[in-house]
Amino acid sequence: MKFQISNFKYQISNKIAPIGNSCQWQAGFSIIEVLLAAALFAIFSTGIIGVVLQGFDANRLGSEQTIANQFASEGIEAARSIKNQTYANLINSAGSGIGRNGSGVWAFAGANNVLSKYTRVLTVADVQRDLSGNIVSSGGIIDPNTKKVTSTVSWNVSPTRNNSVDLTTYLTNWRAGIGRGGMLVYGDGGTTTDAIKYRTLDSSTGTWNTALATADIDSATVNKALRSAKVYASSSRNEKILLSRHYNGSSQYIYAQVFNGTSWGNVQLLSNWVAGTRLDVQNFDGTYLANGDFIIVYSDNSTTPKFRTWNGTSWSGQVSLQTGLSTPVYIFARARPGTNEVMMGMTDQGKRTLTEYFNGGSYVQTNWTLHPTHASNAPNSTTRLIDFAWSPSVTTTGALVYADAAADKNLTVRIFVANGSGSGSWGTAVNSPTVLVNKLGALSVQPKPNVNEFQSCDKDAAAIPTIVCRKITFSGNAPTITAPTNSIVAAATDIGIQRSFDVGFEAYSGDPAIMIYSDNTNVPNLKKYTASTSTWDLTATPILTGPFVPGVIKTVRLIPDTTSDDVLSFFTDANLDLYSVEWDGASSTIYTTPTGKAISQHGLNGSATADFWYDFVWDNF
Repeated sequence: MKFQISNFKYQISNKIAPIGNSCQWQAGFSIIEVLLAAALFAIFSTGIIGVVLQGFDANRLGSEQTIANQFASEGIEAARSIKNQTYANLINSAGSGIGRNGSGVWAFAGANNVLSKYTRVLTVADVQRDLSGNIVSSGGIIDPNTKKVTSTVSWNVSPTRNNSVDLTTYLTNWRAGIGRGGMLVYGDGGTTTDAIKYRTLDSSTGTWNTALATADIDSATVNKALRSAKVYASSSRNEKILLSRHYNGSSQYIYAQVFNGTSWGNVQLLSNWVAGTRLDVQNFDGTYLANGDFIIVYSDNSTTPKFRTWNGTSWSGQVSLQTGLSTPVYIFARARPGTNEVMMGMTDQGKRTLTEYFNGGSYVQTNWTLHPTHASNAPNSTTRLIDFAWSPSVTTTGALVYADAAADKNLTVRIFVANGSGSGSWGTAVNSPTVLVNKLGALSVQPKPNVNEFQSCDKDAAAIPTIVCRKITFSGNAPTITAPTNSIVAAATDIGIQRSFDVGFEAYSGDPAIMIYSDNTNVPNLKKYTASTSTWDLTATPILTGPFVPGVIKTVRLIPDTTSDDVLSFFTDANLDLYSVEWDGASSTIYTTPTGKAISQHGLNGSATADFWYDFVWDNF
C-alpha cells in the first residue's frame, strides 16, 4: 500500500488524520520542545521534591537534635546533682554513664547510657587556670575546685551518617573555704556503762552543741563499755552511721546504729564472742558506696570476716567474705572513689596481712576476691601495722602500707591498680629505706590531694618510740619511697600500741600537711609538712591547751575538712579526757576563736589510754 502525502509541512502530531486519499500531520509540539519540556519538568520537579525531602529531613534531624539536646541536658543536670551531693564525687573520667542509685539519686554508672537510638557519655576533666585566674587549655595550674563536665549524645541519622551534640559546663566547689559542720561521737561510761554521747559542730557559729545520748545499744545491760567507735556520713541523705565495739568484762560485742538527721535508731548487733583479750584493736570498719548503700566488714572472732549492708531503710542479713587464715585483728574498708568497689584489708592473729576486693556487684560472697597474702610474719598481732588509702587524683590507684617481717624496720608499700571492671592487680612490694633502729609500730598513710603522692608515718617499738615519715609517689603500680627532709618528725612519743600521732593534708590546697603528736608530755605538738619542698618542720609548735590541763597525750586523730583548708584534730590524755582543736588553713595557725574551733574539752570518762573510743565526721549531705 502506498500513501501520498500532499501539502507536506514538516510537522509532527500525536496522530495522523486522513483527508481524502492523503494524510496530513496535525499541528503540535516539536521533538525539541517535548524534550525541553520534559527536561524542565524533571529539573523543576526534582528541585521541588528535593526541597520537600530536605524539609522532611531537616524536620526529622531537628526533632532528633532536640531529643539529643534533652538527653545531653539531663546528663549535665545529673552531674550537677552528683556534685551537690559532694564535690568529691566529680572524679575525672574519659567516659561514664549515669543512673539512679538505691536511694533514688543520681550517680555515675557504667561506661555510657544507651537511650533507644541515642548513646550518652559524660566526661569529667581537670581545669587549668593562669596566674590571673582565667581558664586555659594548657600551661596553667590545676584548679582543684573546678571540673569541666561534657555531656555528649550521638546517634545514627542513617546507616551511613551519624550525628552528635555536646554540652559543656564548669562545676565548682563553691563551698570551698567556707567550712561546714560535723558530728563527734565518744564513749562516756568508762569501763562500767555503755553510755555513748554525741555532739554536733555548728557550721554557722563554729560552736559545739550540747552533748546528747545516742541510742542505747542494749537497754537490758548497762555494763557493755565502749572500747572503739567509728562514725560515717552519707552524701546522698541526711544520715550518719555509728559502729561501736563493747566489752562487759567477759564478752565483746560489735553494734551498728543509724542517725536519721534527728535521732538515733535501727540498732543492729553485728557479732559477739567470749574473750577478754585484744580489747584495744579495731576489728571492724565501714564505708558508703556510690549507690548510697553502706557496707560494714567486721570480725565475729572466726577466721572468716563477715559483712552487712544498710540501704537507707533496713539492714541486710550477715554474709561471709572469703575464708581467711586466722581471726582478724585490725580491719579497714575503703570504697574506691565514685564507685561501689571496696578494698578491704586486715591483719590477723597469725600476724598475716591480707586483702580482699569487692567488685561492686550484688552483696554475695563470690563478689569478693581474696588476694594473695602480702605478709605472713608481722612484728606482732596487737599493733595497727596496716593501712590503705585511695589516691584522690588517680582514683584507680591505692597504696597499701604494712610490715612484712618479725623484726621489720622498713615500711613495705604495694600499689593496687583497679581495672574499672570490678577487679585489679597489685604491683611489686617495695621496702622503704631503713630509718628506724627498732621494729615498726603503729602506722598510717594519707593521700595528698591532686597529686600522685602519699605521706606514710609510723612510730617504732623502742622503749622511747620515734615517729618517722616517708614520701610515696607512684607510676602505674610501681611505688617510689623517699625520705623527706627532717623525716624523723619526733624523737620521742608515747609508748602505747596506739597511734599517738596523725597526719592530715589541707584538702583545699593540698599543701601543707600537718601532724599533731604526743612527745610523751601533756602538751600536744604540731609540725607542718611542706609538700612542694618535701620538708617537715624542724621545730615543733606547742598547742596551747589553757584553760585546760591535760594529762600525757595518748591518742591523736586528724580529720581534714574537704571543703576548706581547715583540719580538725582530736586527742585524748592519760586521764581519759577528750579534747579538740582546729587548724586554720587560711592563716596557717591554730584557731583561738570561735570557741568550737579553739581548744575544747568533751568527754571525761573514756575507756582506756590505747582505745580510740571517739570519732568525728564532717557533714556530707
